[in-house]
Amino acid sequence: MTDRLIRLMRIITLVQARPGILARELAERCGTSERTIYRDMDALSAMHIPITHQGRGRGYTFIGHFAMYPLGLTEEEVQALFKLLNVMDKIKPILPYEFESAYEKVLAAVYKQSAEKAEIQAGDREESTTGL
Repeated sequence: MTDRLIRLMRIITLVQARPGILARELAERCGTSERTIYRDMDALSAMHIPITHQGRGRGYTFIGHFAMYPLGLTEEEVQALFKLLNVMDKIKPILPYEFESAYEKVLAAVYKQSAEKAEIQAGDREESTTGL
């Protein structure tokens, strides 16, 4: 049961870090089969975690504003993390396995922070145009 709980948390993190991730990719990242991922998605749905499948070949994403633990990163820190994505495949063989997992968790938080910031800015623009 503990292994499944850890895998479910990892799925949530991966979907948040990489919206549109495919079941095949989730299975590879979690070290399991696609069928197990489908069962896990059913379990997450039963727990009211708002993950949805966007259609064949389009992967999984969250419905609405669901996310886990955003970080308070500066814009420069966020840009540095995204620059690392460009070289990740090249340096992956020299990195410990745990680095990729940690990096995905940070990207998941960065994605949430960016989405919230954009939403706040859009609300501020709306208020300034309506005079509220």
